[in-house]
Amino acid sequence: MQPKEIIKLIKRWIWVLLAGLFLGLVGGWLFSYFQTPIYQASTKILVMNSPESNNSNVISQSSQELYQIFIELLVTRPVLDATSEKLGYYVSSNQITVREQQLIQVIVRDENPTHAAEIANTLVSTFLDQNELMQTNRYSTSEESLQAQIQQVESQIADLQSQMIENSAKSQDQRIQSVTDIISGLQTEIKDLHEEIIRLQYNDTLVDMVGSNGLTVKVTPTPTLNELIALNQNQNRLSELQSLLDIYQQIYVDLSFSGNMSNVQSGEDNDRISAALSLYQQIYENLLSNYESIRLARLQSTPNIVQVEKASEPSNPIRPKTMNNMLIGGVLGVLLVGLIVFLIEYLDDSIRDANMIYDILQLPVLGTISKMDKSANTNKPFVLENPRSPISEAFRSLRGNLDFSSMDDSIRSILIMSPDANEGKTTIAVNLAVVIAQSEKKVVLIDGNLRKPKVHEILGLQNRLGLSDLLFGKTDINDVIQSVGEDYLSVITSGSLPPNPAEVIGSNKMESIIEALKQQFDFVLIDSVPYFLAEASALASYVDGVLIVVCPRKTSQTATVDMLDKMDRAGVQPIGVVLNQVKNDDGDGYYQVIKNYDQFSYENQQSPESKVN
Repeated sequence: MQPKEIIKLIKRWIWVLLAGLFLGLVGGWLFSYFQTPIYQASTKILVMNSPESNNSNVISQSSQELYQIFIELLVTRPVLDATSEKLGYYVSSNQITVREQQLIQVIVRDENPTHAAEIANTLVSTFLDQNELMQTNRYSTSEESLQAQIQQVESQIADLQSQMIENSAKSQDQRIQSVTDIISGLQTEIKDLHEEIIRLQYNDTLVDMVGSNGLTVKVTPTPTLNELIALNQNQNRLSELQSLLDIYQQIYVDLSFSGNMSNVQSGEDNDRISAALSLYQQIYENLLSNYESIRLARLQSTPNIVQVEKASEPSNPIRPKTMNNMLIGGVLGVLLVGLIVFLIEYLDDSIRDANMIYDILQLPVLGTISKMDKSANTNKPFVLENPRSPISEAFRSLRGNLDFSSMDDSIRSILIMSPDANEGKTTIAVNLAVVIAQSEKKVVLIDGNLRKPKVHEILGLQNRLGLSDLLFGKTDINDVIQSVGEDYLSVITSGSLPPNPAEVIGSNKMESIIEALKQQFDFVLIDSVPYFLAEASALASYVDGVLIVVCPRKTSQTATVDMLDKMDRAGVQPIGVVLNQVKNDDGDGYYQVIKNYDQFSYENQQSPESKVN
């Protein structure tokens, strides 16, 4: 499609495109109007390495996995539930977006701007509290176990010290009973520790797990880090208690088999108690060292998370964006209407303009006639009523083109017809006959439409006798020829309508009538029925040439091409095409000049050509 054609197409459909643009803008505005405004608030979090890391300022590349864990933890259900409980209203994970940048950015969207800022800040503070709690819980079991062991050892040390003081005052039986009680307590504690170690080593807790074959099986879970730490501590404690038990069992043996050497035995007991006390003190020091190590490990392994920028209450919503929606709606409206226009143009089978005549029909356009005013007097041809109008000038141009085509006098009889009905054949024939007569050439116009004749109505003539009567031999040629206001114009009306117009027109007598009229007149113009009727083909074979009338955007391309194929097979020669009822909204240059001049002067002037003789 040529750029000029695209511009013409846009001009023709400009109001439809503007309507599509307007509807798109309105649709975009309505879409924005009925949407609930959404506000957005954001806050930022800095995650720094724990002190044991080489780089203590920014999270290291090796800690990216931990970085991702923090991002996922921010939107877990426990954090959201705790945030909802603090705020007093529900917080959904759909409202929150966490972006991974140099800083963790938490974005919250809500219909209430105040809620958006509150959720962002409360969510971060809740997460910081829960992170601190999680880090503390990692070592709480070990710390509590060590504290309990330290208390037990402190109690044992105090007992041993008191035993050394009271040992000299006790009797042999009392000392044996005291050692027996200590041994019994140690054995009980050793038994409990042994059972706990077995439980930790061989966890008998079974959990359900779905296997690869889809079946549910019972499996033993893998020990956790805290369980492994507790196992190691219990084994160390068991070794220490076993050593103490051996010492007290030896004390018990010595006391049981000692004779009357009570004083000597008392000294030996004190030595053994002193050895046990020294062992407990060593155990106490080890426990304190382990406890401090765990506390130090907890402090060093906990990352430092800081909220570096608090969320503030937003002033403007991020959605809907009314201008953007209107712009998108307008573009979509124009595109949708443009698509519809394209489909209409693509599916349109009509002949649109002169270029299509050249391309499809390979025929010259001899004239372009604009759409006539229907309010004009129908008892008089348009060119007589409006001699200075652009339409009259168009008919004169058509007359000149026909004169050029008939310079060798080979075209004396012309049939005016169209591919379909209601395309203005009769109007073209009458006005063309008038302008040819105004050039002082004798013209006879024959109404060859024996189905719906209109020539006599346009010219205000009687139709008692005409072509049909002449064909039936009821009268002579001179009896059916009627004169009109122009000296050089004569008319033969249709006459009475026969029941079989195709047979009447198709007789040889019609050809002889045309030949006889060519002897009397310079031009013989015949108004015909549409070409799809049988008599049109017969008339076309009797004349020197055929003038085809086409209405842009009304006449079908298929019907026109089919008509030309039939004419070609019948040996009929088309002269050219007349474009009728053309809209000159664009203002053709030459015609527009005439129209402007006519509007200025025609009201006070009357052309001599308009006077009827």
